[in-house]
Amino acid sequence: MTDSFLREKPCRVLVTLRDQNTVWYLSKLARSANVTYVFIANFIPKLEKDGVVTTEIIGKKRVIKLSEKGKYLGSLIEDFRKKLLE
Repeated sequence: MTDSFLREKPCRVLVTLRDQNTVWYLSKLARSANVTYVFIANFIPKLEKDGVVTTEIIGKKRVIKLSEKGKYLGSLIEDFRKKLLE
């Protein structure tokens, strides 16, 4: 039912990024959110432009973290999803 209101893949990515104990880089995020690497590689720059995530290059990896705005949006999406499943 959530796919009627929100697109599934972007929501999965934001909810996955809420786990702040994990260091997220593109391929790991793609696997955990069950989306393709190409989707993540195209989606993360859009989120960064909108101020939802920040990225930092460490070695050869680009590490992704939610900004305060992203944390807020992620929690809203998670709450919305829970309400729909009640």
